[in-house]
Amino acid sequence: MNLGFIGTGTIASSVITGIFKSNISFKKIYISKRNNKNSQKLKKKYKKVSVAKDNQEIIDNCDWIFLTVTPT
Repeated sequence: MNLGFIGTGTIASSVITGIFKSNISFKKIYISKRNNKNSQKLKKKYKKVSVAKDNQEIIDNCDWIFLTVTPT
């Protein structure tokens, strides 16, 4: 199972960290590069995290997609 996150702010970072601390089974986590600083930090911290080139790549490759964006 692949997981995807559109949005890479505080919400996504917290949920991804929680997933890695849990017993949830997954192959890979794809994240958007919206917040490049957070995206690169997560990619460095976790080997199973991949930064997608765009949101379509996340949609195409993931079984579950989390929208972690706040309304404007």
